Amino acid sequence: MAIFPRETNVSESVVMLVDPNPEAVGLARDGIDRFRGRLAERTIEDARLLVSELVTNSLRHAGLRPDQQIEIALDLDQQRFRVEVVDPGRGFELRPRAAGTPAGAGWGLSLVAQLASRWGASSDGVTNVWFEIELPRSHRPSDLR
Repeated sequence: MAIFPRETNVSESVVMLVDPNPEAVGLARDGIDRFRGRLAERTIEDARLLVSELVTNSLRHAGLRPDQQIEIALDLDQQRFRVEVVDPGRGFELRPRAAGTPAGAGWGLSLVAQLASRWGASSDGVTNVWFEIELPRSHRPSDLR
């Protein structure tokens, strides 16, 4: 895993590159934990859950080879916490959870839609799924100015 932190006076960003194996999900959650103490606990827990879902989707559906990597970009500024999961996989079509889907599957993007302030996906040679959690005024980081 490679981590590339970047801080400016208006934001803090971290980009992580992880191998496509089961440890990737835990590493992604650990990346979110880097922002503990800077974000409300609810924001941390929601972001941990959502990044877990997105990285799991990359692992299950992207068809990645062992030599490829998943990029996880985390960005905190005064108004929001943004997470992007990017992989070189084949992409996917956004569609609602199907009626015949097994009970334990297919909830990832539904959770993202419910917990995130905004989210989206694109696929143009790489697949990028992102979400943002807007920060309430009372929980905005005071050390980013």
